[in-house]
Amino acid sequence: MTDAQQFGDALRDGAGPRSGVLERVTLIMDCLGEAPGHLVLEDVAAITGLARSTTFRLLRKLSDLGWVSHDAEGYVLGPRLAYRGVLSDFDGLRAAASPVLAELAAATGFVAHLGIMHRGFVDYVDRTGTGAQSSVPTRIGTRIFAPESTSGMAILAWMDPEEVDAAIEHAGVNRTGSREELHRELAAVRRRGGLACRDGSRHASGVSSVGAAIIGPGGPVGAVSVAHRGAIPEQVTGPLVLRAAEAIGAGLGNGTGNGTRSLPR
Repeated sequence: MTDAQQFGDALRDGAGPRSGVLERVTLIMDCLGEAPGHLVLEDVAAITGLARSTTFRLLRKLSDLGWVSHDAEGYVLGPRLAYRGVLSDFDGLRAAASPVLAELAAATGFVAHLGIMHRGFVDYVDRTGTGAQSSVPTRIGTRIFAPESTSGMAILAWMDPEEVDAAIEHAGVNRTGSREELHRELAAVRRRGGLACRDGSRHASGVSSVGAAIIGPGGPVGAVSVAHRGAIPEQVTGPLVLRAAEAIGAGLGNGTGNGTRSLPR
């Protein structure tokens, strides 16, 4: 029995008979919600026990409506679900961050993001930036593999190496570059006091970004970042991003916003 079949048997245990459209959609959404990363069409069909043609038809409709996202790697839960449901647990964080994000965007002229990390991915739960929105192709609900975003790198930098490795493995993404290289990059983030930087000139998108983790009493609860298509003056922007992250942490009731945990050495 394949891993997909075993996963499907576990998913269907106790579910009872399901034959209607809503039941089939529920099977697909449960399947994607429990998966560690992207699933291809054949995996979804095998896990849910639905016919391939039925699975394809429902996935296409769900994708059209924003409940599912589809790219070259396969299918994952989409931004509509993230925005309306999955991320509702972070309403308190969003409320504390909203005014700070607006101030940060106004001060820098860049797009400001609030992100949280889940299963090795960063989900953007808020975004603002008057006049700069069109230059950065993100939206609320955008999901990015954590090592590929400054928000993710800022959060990972606050985690012990074993925690980082577990998060990356859980994401199920084949990352370009070795695990050792990732840990060297995280060490550089720590040397900058937790500031993660991305030079857009080294990437096809041309988008540069700077991010810092928001720290709670037990560690990182999210991250704030700014992004811009073009160069970002890190010496000027970096301190603003760090102060924004501290202000959001303080707004959550964490005193100075630094929490009680220090960056790993």
